[in-house]
Amino acid sequence: MKLTIRSHNTTVFPGFDEHAEKQLARLERLLPRVDDVIVEVGHEETRSLAHRYVVQVTVHAGTSILRAEERGADPRAALDVAADVLARQSRRHKKRLHDRQHAPGAKETAAALAAAQPDEGDEEYRAGKVVRVKSFEAKPMSQEEALAQMDLVGHDFFLFLDAATNDYAVLYKREGGDYGLLAPKRA
Repeated sequence: MKLTIRSHNTTVFPGFDEHAEKQLARLERLLPRVDDVIVEVGHEETRSLAHRYVVQVTVHAGTSILRAEERGADPRAALDVAADVLARQSRRHKKRLHDRQHAPGAKETAAALAAAQPDEGDEEYRAGKVVRVKSFEAKPMSQEEALAQMDLVGHDFFLFLDAATNDYAVLYKREGGDYGLLAPKRA
């Protein structure tokens, strides 16, 4: 496991590296292949002292990415909570991988997901500006793998490179708990 610690608007406290290494070592037992772990520590001037430090942990394990972000008065406490969240995600991910390999009807579930159509909503346009840009490496994956990744990062949507079509697609969570797929066609 390669651990990288980055700080934003703060300096990392002495001993934080060892604390992070100790807290995140259990992920190696839970996940099959932990490659990189990136810990980002930030300091924000907030009214609440209990939310001053933001710790975001990103774990690259094979083709899976797990992420947890927590706030706290102390970066060590926020890291402890984030490590607990990642441990829960890791156990859930491991169970999902096992169930997917042994579940009957897995292909029918993927076909039903591909047939889902997005709703057209009437939302008014709100002007804004881009305040953060994230870039990531897009590896081809199936819709089922993308659904698992979306659940792992805890987002309501997930952009991925669909292995079946070799085009980008977006999975999104619908109100009823089901999922939709946006698959643009080239003009």
